[in-house]
Amino acid sequence: MAARSAGHSAASLLVLLASCASGIGDPPATDDEATDLDPVSWSGGKADAMSSTFQQNEVMSVHVLTASSAVTADAIQAFLASSPYGTRSWLADYTASNGESFAQLVMDSANAHGIDPVALLARAQVESSLVSATSQPSATRVNAALGCGCPDNGGCLASDDGLATQLDCAGLVLATQMANSAAGDGTWNRGRARATQDQVLVTPADDSTAALYAYTPWVLVGQGGNWLVWNVTRRFFQAFDNAGALNL
Repeated sequence: MAARSAGHSAASLLVLLASCASGIGDPPATDDEATDLDPVSWSGGKADAMSSTFQQNEVMSVHVLTASSAVTADAIQAFLASSPYGTRSWLADYTASNGESFAQLVMDSANAHGIDPVALLARAQVESSLVSATSQPSATRVNAALGCGCPDNGGCLASDDGLATQLDCAGLVLATQMANSAAGDGTWNRGRARATQDQVLVTPADDSTAALYAYTPWVLVGQGGNWLVWNVTRRFFQAFDNAGALNL
């Protein structure tokens, strides 16, 4: 489904990237799953994929964020059927208008943009609590599932409504912001200090961390922002690792 990214014109991509400048979806994040704030105790297996302690300057390495084959569609389907929340996610039974499962939609975006599918799953949870939900949330929440095209200071772009489009949008923005950081002209850039919206001075150690702050310019340790992205991603990695399905 790589062609789907072509649906974003140059003009619409500029709007998406402008959205990043003010923060796509935070704060407040709409993750209402209280356990997502609990520390993740993960050792063994692939536990070294991400630091066991939050590092504001290196939230996620380039290797991890670009691991588009970290998991398969089948592994995602199994993850949704028995989620880390002890429940069956409603996404396990979701079918898109083209007949694809949510798991396949995640892989479509991952493969199209070279982004880790687990990072996309974690983004859907952080922004909208989609993974932990056992029944379909409101259309408003689903249409802005990954907070893409939804600047803090305005409404969401109608052209980015829906799960498939949100997943594609998120993958595209993360990939573009990584490339922009590498070129030195990103919203956030590797090696350049900048204050977040919660007034923390951050110097991204890599292009992946720069892209994450471009998407969500908040730290919010223990509360939200990129700390929550880090914590939920580790939680999801742990679940895939325990199932023997993580390839990093």
